[in-house]
Amino acid sequence: MCRLVLFAGTCTRCSESLTWADLSQRLSCLEAKNAEDRFGACGRGVFVETHAFDQECDACAGEDEGVAGMEFGLEEEIYQRRQEEQQYHSYAQYQLRMQPRSQRLREAGGRGVASSTSEASSSSSSPIAPQGPSKRGSARDESDGRRKRART
Repeated sequence: MCRLVLFAGTCTRCSESLTWADLSQRLSCLEAKNAEDRFGACGRGVFVETHAFDQECDACAGEDEGVAGMEFGLEEEIYQRRQEEQQYHSYAQYQLRMQPRSQRLREAGGRGVASSTSEASSSSSSPIAPQGPSKRGSARDESDGRRKRART
């Protein structure tokens, strides 16, 4: 059995009943394709399947699009520029936020591992100063307010 799929509804602005021909589909069954390759040429006929679909009609949609002197391509170009600027500014802010953190890691590089794994993973691309030959703490450790652990 062949199927005719119709999309019918009403215009959302003028409430006119419409059938959307450009959305409707004619699906031939295998028997119709083999017999005469014609829709509905089978022995069982055509089954009509209707779906509700409300949308503005072409006349109402045309009223909105008829704005004189407006260039629609210009709006898209402005939108793209704003998106690029926003992306650039958010990346620049990210770099500014990350800069002090990477400087702290460079300064703390001689004293051991960073305090949190998220800091270490987010700034893994920044160079860290190698540790000095002595593993004992310096006077700088005491000035940070950190306590030294006693060895047992």
